[in-house]
Amino acid sequence: MKKLLIATTALTLVAGAASADVTLAGSGYFGMKYDGSNTSTTGSAKKTQLIDRFQIDIKASKTNDSGLTFHGKFRIRSNAGQTGPVIQNNNATNPLITDANGNKYVLSGTTTVNAGQVGVTAGGLDVSVGNVSDAIDALTLYWNSEIGLCGCGGETLQNGIVGYSSTGGGNNGLLVTYTMGDLVVRGGYQQTGGQVNGAKNEASASVAYKMGALSFELGYLNQQGSGNASTAVVEYALGNSNIGLAYGHNSYDAYGNIVTLYGNTTFGATTVQAFVSQSSKLPSVGGTKTTYGVGASYDLGSGAAIVGSVRQQYSKKAYADLGVKFAF
Repeated sequence: MKKLLIATTALTLVAGAASADVTLAGSGYFGMKYDGSNTSTTGSAKKTQLIDRFQIDIKASKTNDSGLTFHGKFRIRSNAGQTGPVIQNNNATNPLITDANGNKYVLSGTTTVNAGQVGVTAGGLDVSVGNVSDAIDALTLYWNSEIGLCGCGGETLQNGIVGYSSTGGGNNGLLVTYTMGDLVVRGGYQQTGGQVNGAKNEASASVAYKMGALSFELGYLNQQGSGNASTAVVEYALGNSNIGLAYGHNSYDAYGNIVTLYGNTTFGATTVQAFVSQSSKLPSVGGTKTTYGVGASYDLGSGAAIVGSVRQQYSKKAYADLGVKFAF
């Protein structure tokens, strides 16, 4: 009887696993970077560094008889070199160091498993809970001005949004997404201070719409006790090129309003990107209101590319990186 029960249980588990969709997807890069904003002070980040990253995303989903799809995911990431900035995992398990600008970076040689997220999808409606993005972080055009291995430069909101944490516990929030054709509407509620009494929360909303060659995005958030932030992006696609204009307003950081003009073009296996951003306030003593950069990538095929970038930061210091990026 015991053997029959064990066999029945095993068959049930196998059948359940067979009907589920479990996927592994990975990416990585390796190369070098130069950050002129770092100092030569003992214990601070070096200006020139070897950098590399390897990560695996594990996703699973299952559709029940009523047509509801339940899903979950988490990420494993290994970093060598300082690959931040990161904000949400400053704890004993994932220690951070701070650079000359106050940005916090993961220490060299860290491997982390981040907090997961789970959710359910019904038609065009998805509800996800856990380590989720807010409604602005989940946008697409918002990130299109970034260049290089670091994926940085041109952000219209330098601080404040509650993003998906690749290396930490996240915010244990809620993100609701409704998709109808080319229209995507999102609403988020994030616990920015964790599940403790007195923690300050964030509410956010965004809309994305595509109309032929034109794409639009609008986003707004309010953080309890801090203030609000908003962003608007419009992008136009013409053949193998894109040009975009982005605006960001943040009531609780040193940058004020930021306007970014960016674009990219592809010819053959080569893609060239560029951006210029103007802040309405001087973000730091001795800094500049204007930052700009140029990036390029050469497609090696099968998801691999040589990637590099050069840019001026708001600190007036140069940043550059060069390496190989791949996905599988």
